Amino acid sequence: MKKIFIVLIVLVSHSISFGQWIEQSTPSPIFNLFSFSFPSLNTGFAVGYGNRMIKTTDSGNNWFNISIFPNTAENLNSIWFINENSGWMCSTNDTLYQTTNSALTWTRQMKLQSDGQKIFFVDSNTGWIVAQPRLYKTTDAGSNWTVVSTQMGNYFTFVSANTGWMATYPGGGSIIHKTTDGGSTWTAQLSTSSFRNIYCFEFINESTGWAAGYREYILKTTNGGLNWVSQRDMGNSVGLVSMDFINENTGWAVGGSGYSLYTVNGGTTWNQINLNSNGGNVKFLNSNTGWVIGNKVFKTTTTGLVCRSLQLNALIEGFYDNVSNSMINDTATVYLKNSFSPYNNVDSSKAVLNSNGSGTFNYFNATNGVGYFIVIKHRNSVETWSSAAQSFVSNSLNYNMTTSQSQAFGNNLRLVNNTPVRYAVYSGDTNQDGAIDASDLSNTDNDAVNSLTGYVNTDVTGDNFVDAQDISIVDNNAIGAVSVVRP
Repeated sequence: MKKIFIVLIVLVSHSISFGQWIEQSTPSPIFNLFSFSFPSLNTGFAVGYGNRMIKTTDSGNNWFNISIFPNTAENLNSIWFINENSGWMCSTNDTLYQTTNSALTWTRQMKLQSDGQKIFFVDSNTGWIVAQPRLYKTTDAGSNWTVVSTQMGNYFTFVSANTGWMATYPGGGSIIHKTTDGGSTWTAQLSTSSFRNIYCFEFINESTGWAAGYREYILKTTNGGLNWVSQRDMGNSVGLVSMDFINENTGWAVGGSGYSLYTVNGGTTWNQINLNSNGGNVKFLNSNTGWVIGNKVFKTTTTGLVCRSLQLNALIEGFYDNVSNSMINDTATVYLKNSFSPYNNVDSSKAVLNSNGSGTFNYFNATNGVGYFIVIKHRNSVETWSSAAQSFVSNSLNYNMTTSQSQAFGNNLRLVNNTPVRYAVYSGDTNQDGAIDASDLSNTDNDAVNSLTGYVNTDVTGDNFVDAQDISIVDNNAIGAVSVVRP
C-alpha cells in the first residue's frame, strides 16, 4: 500500500478576541477548513480546501501545516481521530485514508464509490463514512468497512451504534430519516417545506436533538424525532452548517460569513455573534473548551458565550438604614422581559445587592440594542419594574432605582431617606403574590408571636428575627395597598 509522507511547517499562534472566542493564527495559505478532530485537549487536526491539513499539539498555540498531496488540488472533506495516533480522512478523489502515527504518514485504505463527504464515530470501534449514495460502517475500529446503505444523503449523525438521523433532498425541502439498526434501514420522519434544507444535526441523547440548515432554519425534537418543532426560520440566505450542544440548554450553530448563533435555553431563543470567518464547523471538547473553524480558527475556554452585564442599584425598604445610608446585603433575582406584550421573560440573573444597593447581574441571552424591562424580585419585596425598557450597549447596562421615584414603573418606590434622597422597593410581600395585604400581615404576626429566627421571608428587616419591626413595615404597606405595578 502506498504511503504519503508529510512536510511540517510551524507557525506560532497570536490571537484576536471576538467576545469570548479567540482567533488562532494558522499557517499560510489561507483556505477554508471543512472539518476538524481533537482526540485530546492538546492534539487536534483540521482539513479543508486544496488538500490542506493543519495540526496542533499544544491546544492551538502552535499549528503545523501538513502537505499531504503537494501535486494535486483535491479537497480534504472530513477527518476523524479515535485517539492521538489513529485517524481517517476522506477527500474529493474518492479515497479513504488512514494514519496510525498521528498524521506523520497516511495510507490509502479504501477506494470509495464517490467523494467521501463525512466521517463520524460514536466510540473507538463504531463509525461511518458517507460517500453518496453509499454509507460505509465499521465496528472494528476502522480495520474493515462495509456498505450498509445505498440511499444516503450527505448530512447525518448518530448517537449510538444503532440510532441515527440523516437528511435527503428529493426536491424543494428536505426529508429527515431515522435509523435504529446502525444505518441499514431508514424511516422518514419529517418533510420540510421548500428552501428549508437541512445541513446538520445535533443530538445529546436518543430523545433530544436539533436539525438546522438553510435560512437559519432550526428544528428541535424531544421524542427521538417523532415530532419536530420549528425554533427559528428567518427566511434569509444564511445556511447553518454545523451545531454542537454541551448540554440540553447550551449550544452553538454556525454558518457562512462568520454567522454564529448560541442558545442558553435549549433553542427557545438564539443570539447572534459574528466571528468574521467564512464557512464553519463547531465542536466542544468539554463544557468550556470549544473550536470553530472556517477560513479562520477560533477557540474558547469559557463556553464561548457572550456575557452582558447589568450594573443595578436598588435598595430594599426593610433592609435599609437611613442613618448609615446603607442596607443589609441580600440576594435578588433580576429578570429581563420583552418590551412588548405579553412581556415574556428573556433571561434572569441572581446576584447579591451589597450595602450600597449595588449588584452585577450577568446575562447570556440578551442582545445589544434591544429594549428590555428590568424586573426586580426579592424574597419579601414587591416585584418592581423599570419605568421603561432599557438596552445594553457594548454588552453593558447601568440602571439606578435609588435616586428617583420615576425610575420605577408607576413610581412604585418608597422614599426611605431625604438626605441624601433615596428610594427603595417596597418590603412586605412575604408570600410573593404581588400584593402586600392581610395574608402577609398574618404570616408575619404569627412568626413574630413564635419568635421565629433565621433566613425566612417574614423577616422583612433582614436581621434574622421576626418581631414588631417586621410587623410594622408589613402593616404600613398593607394599609397603603401596595402591589406590583406592571405595564
